[in-house]
Amino acid sequence: MAGRIDTDPAALVAMARELKNASASIDGSIRKVRAALNASRWNDNVRNDFEKNLEAIARMAKQIEAVSDESQRMLNRKAQQLQTYLGR
Repeated sequence: MAGRIDTDPAALVAMARELKNASASIDGSIRKVRAALNASRWNDNVRNDFEKNLEAIARMAKQIEAVSDESQRMLNRKAQQLQTYLGR
C-alpha cells in the first residue's frame, strides 16, 4: 500500500531506543564476564581457550553493534521524515 502511513514516528524512535539498550546490555554483559574471569584467578589452558572464545564473542558483538547503530539511524531518519510529513 504505497503512500499509506501505518505507524507513529514515536514507535520508530522507541524501536531505535530498544536497539541501543540491547547493544548496551550485550556490551555490559561481556564486561561483567571479563571482570568475573579476571577475579577468578583461573589460569590454565582451558581458561586460555575460554578467553579466546570470549574475545570472539566480543568481536561478534561489535559487528552486531555496528548493524544496530545503522538500524537506529535508519529508524530515527524515518521517524523524522514522518514527523515532517505529518506536520509535527
